[in-house]
Amino acid sequence: MKKIATLLVTLLVCIACIDFLWLFFPDYVSRKYAIVLTIPVIMLCYFLYAEAKNVLYLLALVAFMIADYYFFIERSLAYGTISSGVALSIYGVIVLKQSHYISTRKLLITTVPFLTIYMLPFVYFVEHIKDEIFGEIIFYSFAIAYFSFMSVMTYISKRSIVTQTLALAGISTAFMGLLFGTFLFVDRNPIYAVLSNLFFICSHYKMWQYISIKDAIKPKKSA
Repeated sequence: MKKIATLLVTLLVCIACIDFLWLFFPDYVSRKYAIVLTIPVIMLCYFLYAEAKNVLYLLALVAFMIADYYFFIERSLAYGTISSGVALSIYGVIVLKQSHYISTRKLLITTVPFLTIYMLPFVYFVEHIKDEIFGEIIFYSFAIAYFSFMSVMTYISKRSIVTQTLALAGISTAFMGLLFGTFLFVDRNPIYAVLSNLFFICSHYKMWQYISIKDAIKPKKSA
């Protein structure tokens, strides 16, 4: 796994560098490639490493690529947001299926406080969101919240390197969503777009790590 992980990190750093170059040289660098290349690179390295493929994970990656198609080819914020929301919902299902040890009691106690804290920034965005995409943004926001919440709860319920990796994926996704929302609806400062994409890259790398490690452990347990 080390060689594949090193390759993936190298490629993702190169992708992130494109975005930072765009920040300083917007007339000469297109940041589109810094966004659309992330998921194909993740998928390529997953196929290179994993012997048994996680179908749900692959479906999520495909949904993210469809989102990029709508964002950058069709120029449709609504359909791109829906596709991203579907992909993040699949991430949430993956966590739910693989995290049966999450305490129901902890879930009941922490759900409301977590959603309250997460949705506070969203309240600030609401008045800036156009009515025609309001439903899509709500769905996308809750998909982010659900995946982030379940990831953190998994780590709280069973602390290990594997669940810590998942929690970092969820936390990165939450920050990505907040920064992306800030860029779209509050302040078009390009630094928000770059930081959002940086968290996007980080969250997908951590999710790749989680899936790869988790799936590699399964055969050993069943042997």
